[in-house]
Parts: sequence; structure tokens; C-alpha cells
Amino acid sequence: MLIGAQPLASGPLAVALGDAYEPVNVVRGQSFNARVRLLIDGEDFTDRVTGELDVDREEGAAAAAGFVLLMPEEPINPEDWKGRAVTLDYISRDRYGVVTEVRLFTGALKLPALDLTWNLLACECSDRLQQRVEAMAIDEIDALTGGVWSSDLFEPTTGRSHWEYAQERMESRAASLDCATDGSLRVTAWRAASTPHFVFGLGTTLHESVQLDPSDLDEVTNRLEIEAAYRFPRLWQHVQGFGWSHPEYGSTGISGFCQWRAWTSELPTTEMITDAINGAGLTLIGGVGGFKLPLNMADPCGDGQPWQNSFDNLWLSATATGARRWVQQVTENYKLLLTAAGGEDEATQVIARDSGSVAIESSQADEWESNRPVAGLPAATDLTDEARRTDALRTLIHGGAVQLLSAHRGTTLSWQTPTDLALGVDLVHTLRLEDRAMAQGKCRRIQHRIDIAAGTAITTISVAISRGGGEGDALTTPARPDTSLPPITGSPILSTQLGGRLNNPITGASIPPYDDSRLGFSGNWTVADDLTAEQFPRRFEVEAVEIPEIYRDEMTGEVTAHYRVAIPNDLLEL
Repeated sequence: MLIGAQPLASGPLAVALGDAYEPVNVVRGQSFNARVRLLIDGEDFTDRVTGELDVDREEGAAAAAGFVLLMPEEPINPEDWKGRAVTLDYISRDRYGVVTEVRLFTGALKLPALDLTWNLLACECSDRLQQRVEAMAIDEIDALTGGVWSSDLFEPTTGRSHWEYAQERMESRAASLDCATDGSLRVTAWRAASTPHFVFGLGTTLHESVQLDPSDLDEVTNRLEIEAAYRFPRLWQHVQGFGWSHPEYGSTGISGFCQWRAWTSELPTTEMITDAINGAGLTLIGGVGGFKLPLNMADPCGDGQPWQNSFDNLWLSATATGARRWVQQVTENYKLLLTAAGGEDEATQVIARDSGSVAIESSQADEWESNRPVAGLPAATDLTDEARRTDALRTLIHGGAVQLLSAHRGTTLSWQTPTDLALGVDLVHTLRLEDRAMAQGKCRRIQHRIDIAAGTAITTISVAISRGGGEGDALTTPARPDTSLPPITGSPILSTQLGGRLNNPITGASIPPYDDSRLGFSGNWTVADDLTAEQFPRRFEVEAVEIPEIYRDEMTGEVTAHYRVAIPNDLLEL
């Protein structure tokens, strides 16, 4: 089978299969004998067509077709015609007898309207692109469209339009979702191929049909400024250790006890230490450790003196660990700039702006402060979701690049040619015009108009012309800013104050007055040296380390990134 003068296997239909191809050169001076074939639910209605048939196919939109049928005298119900399958083929025979048969439309009857006066049924048809995508499952749409998508930037897919979801997916692709003439769904890239699929040479366009529809300068965005925020909770658990020993507990274990036994004094209890930890706003972790005052022993110090003690909660040396928790909010701000040629020069900028945000919410963060601290956890735990951060930023960046690419392909060049010369031309193809203009671009729209009575078939072809140029950068996801903080350090020293005597029985030095501000243990010597000596209160007190505000207030970090977007430069000479 031939298309023009090219074998079918070497033309654009082979390109659709990914094979190498040679351009199809469309030339003038050919004659054809053509007809159409219209099937409705498989039944041939060609002989009932009157007036004109038209087909309109545009990238990213549902294809439409229209025709009028002369109906028989018997009654019909137009409602019964809705949804009937429709195919329209164009059959052309050249002067050499070679027949080319091409499908122009596959779809369904959408809106039949009956003219009772002339008994004519006007039919509007559609390839039902939106409805077919709506019927697809989400994973099927993902496989078809590709692209990137963020659940934080768009509404959840549950209970909403699958067609809208597919369009959101396509926002990150420099491509269009539509149907082929046989009705199959496809995604077609915008970029024109370096080698055209069809070349329309001299004399292939109808007189005065070449038209240029340029884009408006104000619509050619060359600078897109995006502000994105990524917010998440940081869980803090600060663990503070405390240690205290009686000043006369010089050694450890029984040796230290024997040293203390020479001049005994009051000691802190387990309850006093626990209450002190809790009173400082901390939660005790793991209980109190250290060395307790021994219970009854026959001769603990080897001096023949028995030891009697029935209290098991007195400490000569004690260690304890307290912890507290709080939640800090962290916000990473991303300032993303995408520019095409001219977007960095203030005099030529056409600016657009976009924004997006991701907020990580977690029940763990909600319950963090009320739950009991656990030993062994890191000081800070970030409840991040890297997949969500990456998806959102990639969606904004790739969508922004597509926005710039789309803005720069707003110019449209169109021309009319006999349908017989345009057979095989599809929205997937790159077309070159060398008649009244020199241009090359990707096909944007195809409109067929076939007049049965006049015996004419005219096709209007439109191509998108992209202009811009410049160099491009890889659309990489920016790294996270550093919002970390150094560990919180330090712990107050716990001392000992013992009263009930004027002089220290060990050193002989005068005992200073009681100091309420000193942390640690306060009590009294067991044996007084003077009845007038000051009695100290028996208490144990600790203090939590002060947490600086930077650890509690919202922490912010910022990243800036600049992406240059290369715009294809399609041929256009008038």
C-alpha cells in the first residue's frame, strides 16, 4: 500500500513503532478519486450521508466528528442512537490505481438531533477521551501518563474525578494525552523531531490558506518563582543524669560505709530523690541507683561492732536520670527559580509564581509529651517523610518547566491542503512546510471537512511553533537545609550541707549557715557538739538544665535553587 509516493512501511506509521524513517514528501500535481465509509454499530450508513462530514482532532482534547444522515420515513427515536459506535474511513485512489485507506475517526454518537421537517438526523460524535480515562483505575492512569504527582499538592484521589487526576499527572510532562484515530489512548511528546515525518512542498497548500497565529508577549512566561515549604515535627527527649555521694563516703561499697559510720549523719531516701527529680519537671528513668546504707550486719567493718539498720531506702551514694520531652516544629523553605531565555534580565522578564507546602502530621507527635520517656532514644527524632518531600518538590519543579515550555509554543502555523495529500498525518508527527513559508513543528490540530455534494475534501493542519532557545539544567530535587542543633549539655553539681553542729567533726572547720540555693542533700550530723547549733532542713533538691529557646521555637532553614529551562527553537521563516 502506498501513501503518496512512499511505501507504507517507511512512512510515519513505522515511526510510531519506534523504527527509523524517511520523511514523506508531499508533492503537488496528483489526482485522486476518493470516498468515505461511515459505519454505525458496524452497519454501513455511507449512502445516507448528506451535506458535509467534519472531523476535528486536537492534542490533549477529545476528538469530535459530525455528519448528517438522511433517514427513512419510518419513526425513529434519537435517544436510541446515543452511544452507538462510529467509525469514519477515507478511501483514496490515485491515478495509478493505488488505493489508500485511512481511519479518520473512531468514537461514539454523542448528540443526535432529528429534523422532523426534512427527516434529517444531525449527529455529533466524540472519541469519549474523558469518559474512557475516567473509567480507568488509578494505577492504569499512572502507567499511561507517567509524570510526577504529590498528594500534598492535590486533593486525594478517593471520590474524585480520575480524568482530573490524569490531567494533574500530565502537568509535569511536556506532552499531551489524547486518542489515536483508532481510538487507542496515548501520550505524545510536544518536542518536534529533528527529522520531519511529512514535508509539504511547493504547491501543496491551498491559495491564501497559510496563516500564522502568534502568541502574545505577555503570555510567554520566561520566569517562574516557586515558594515551597516542608514542615515536620522534631521530637526532643533530653536526658539529664544526676550523681550524689555523702562527703564521708570516700571509698565505695562497705569501705565507704565504714568511713561514714565513724561520724554518722542523716541520709536521703529513695522517695526524696524521686520527688526531687519529679519536682524539677523531669520524669525519672530506670529508678535510683548507687549504694544504699546496709541493713543489719554482724561485723561489717571488722572491728567487732555489729550494725543495726531496718531502713532499706537510705543512700550513701545515689545516681538518677531524669528526662523531659517536647515537640519542636521545623520548616524547610525552598525558593525555586525556573527561567527560560530572557527570564534573568529584568527588562525582558515575564513572571509567574507558584507555591506549595507539605505538612507532616503524626499521632506520635501529638502524644509525645504525654508519653513516658524511654531510655536509649536519640536526643532528637525528626518525623520526616522523604518520599512526600521529594514528590512535592519534583511536581513543582517539573510542572514549572512544563509551564515555561507550554508558554513558548503558543504560536500556531496552519495551512489547508487536499485531504488526499494529508492522509496518514497524525498529532504525533512533526511536519515541515515549504510552501509560502518555511516552518517545522509538531502537529497540534487536524481538521477534515468533506463535502459530499461538492466532491471536495479539505484538511486544515496546525503545528505548534516553539521559540526560545537557551541552555537547560537537570531538574534535580534540592537537598534539605541543615536544621540540626548541637546536643544539650551540662548538669548542675549536687553538693551536701550538714547542720546540727557548730564545727565539722572531721575537719574541725566551722559549719557555714544553711544555703537554700545549693542543690543536692541537706541534713544534720547525728551527734551534736552544741545545742545552739543550727538545724538544717532535711531535703534533696535537683534542678533541670535550662533549655534554650532555639530548641523550642520553630526552627527554619532555607534552600535556593535555580533551574534553566531550554526551549526548543523550531524553524519559522515567512
